[in-house]
Amino acid sequence: MEPNAQNSSGMMNGIPPVPKPDRKVGPIIGALVVVLIIIITALWFFGQKLDTTSQESDMNQEVPVRNEAGLSTSTNEADMEAELDAQLEDVDYSF
Repeated sequence: MEPNAQNSSGMMNGIPPVPKPDRKVGPIIGALVVVLIIIITALWFFGQKLDTTSQESDMNQEVPVRNEAGLSTSTNEADMEAELDAQLEDVDYSF
């Protein structure tokens, strides 16, 4: 007798054939998409951090302050109050 003889019902040596389990592709693709999103997000945050760091180093450099016409650069409190009073003389407060 042959060791792997099949009869007409599809049984091999009296043992019914075991059906192959169906492979589910959906969960694998879903997991890959989630991992890809996490990697992209991490790279984006890392890029933002690098961009912020470069902006902070740019901010540490002194930038010349533009003096508007007629404004003084004095830091004396009395001078600033006098300048503010002069600017507010022409303001109409009626509502």
